[in-house]
Amino acid sequence: MKNIWIFLFLSSTIFSQNFLKVDSLDKKLIALTYNDEYEKVKSICDSLIKLDKKNPKYYFHYFSSDALELHEKINLSSINGRDSLREILVNESIAKLEDAIQILNDIPITPTNRFYIASLHGYYSRYAGLNGSWWAAYVNGIKANGMFEDIIDEFPECYDAYLYPGVFSYYAARLNGFTGFIASILGVSGNRNEGITFINLAVKNSKLVYAQALLMLIEINTVMEDNPNKAIGFFEEFIKIYPKNKRVLNWYCHTLLNLTQAKKVSTKIKNDNYGIVDNFVKAKYYFITNQVDSSAKHANCAFQNPNTWKGIIEHTKYYCVYTNWLNKNPDAIKIYKSKLNDFYAALFELDLKNEAESKYIYKLTTLLATENYSAFNKLILKQPKFLEKYYIAEFNLLQGIALFQQNKPIEALPFFENAEISADKRNKTLALRFQLDVYLKENIHLDKARILIKKIEEADYNKLTFRLEDLETKYKQN
Repeated sequence: MKNIWIFLFLSSTIFSQNFLKVDSLDKKLIALTYNDEYEKVKSICDSLIKLDKKNPKYYFHYFSSDALELHEKINLSSINGRDSLREILVNESIAKLEDAIQILNDIPITPTNRFYIASLHGYYSRYAGLNGSWWAAYVNGIKANGMFEDIIDEFPECYDAYLYPGVFSYYAARLNGFTGFIASILGVSGNRNEGITFINLAVKNSKLVYAQALLMLIEINTVMEDNPNKAIGFFEEFIKIYPKNKRVLNWYCHTLLNLTQAKKVSTKIKNDNYGIVDNFVKAKYYFITNQVDSSAKHANCAFQNPNTWKGIIEHTKYYCVYTNWLNKNPDAIKIYKSKLNDFYAALFELDLKNEAESKYIYKLTTLLATENYSAFNKLILKQPKFLEKYYIAEFNLLQGIALFQQNKPIEALPFFENAEISADKRNKTLALRFQLDVYLKENIHLDKARILIKKIEEADYNKLTFRLEDLETKYKQN
């Protein structure tokens, strides 16, 4: 990014003013947008555009809301037909956006107008990427990025302008395959650390894009880098400001439950004043807190034309079968078992063949999820004779997680190392992820760090491989 670091250094003495002004209208539209009131925002903006169709601010807020609404409509649609719906919705949004860009083509090129128009090209890039139109995505992305970089060069303290270049640089560093090929033709290259630095600057100092910057850090730490512990703080900051955002709240709850942390989810379910905690969260929460009747009831949603991510649907089906097994309900098991995918069908067969081990691991999980460490430690002493590596790995993982949650990472480390014996790729990568978390948190000997780096590279798990940059940076500094 051209001359950015020099300008950042000099920003305390030159061009200190941030030209962006946030008024009461901006605040209202932002609050509505990130509290899922998309149609209200678009209706207000449509009314304002009729009065002043050359004001780019109104289009900025319109497409800020439209982009999030589009994601929600796609995510909440049935899996069957989701791709065709995505294509229709994206094409509609692109057509509206092209009209907006054309209308604004001859407005004065003030810094504020440049910011809004750059944002519109950024949204164009986002829409095109959703439909796999990579050429249009990169052409508009490069244009938006260049415009924002020019703004930063002139106004280093316009921190809202840092978000898009940060996102662009981060994701460009992640490109591979065909998308990477297209990017190379266009001369696009990225830098993970620089991208994250810029996004963090937007989080700390921006006026208009703060919520979007938080969402980017949430996405990076959950979807892109498998670093959920780091994401929790960003989730909580977002939900505190925008409590009606259904997608983020449920995403947060799933992230906590995947970390075997149920207490905060319990609070969200009990205080769900807006009725937005979904049945998939409830099914998982009740499952890992040993409330099997409630879990079985809510898990039925997975068989009723579900409208969430496939991975969530499949493990919810498993909860339904498992809870009916615990409740000794053979008729329900017969109905639902045949609907498990290959992975969970094989796992449930393993449960049936190793009933004592499976139910022991389940009981341990429920004690860990509710932070009943005393009962957890007592049950550890009563372990059965494990015959399957899968349950041995689970046993070690649970002990490691219990210690990690109690801020005893060094004590947890051997358990995560022992959990690597699992033939299950999910458990193996989980064991490696927690080891990486420990190594980043504590000072471990360099030779051991090299071994971990090699193991993660051999596992070929891109999310962790990308995070190795943090570990390498740490040991270079030390």
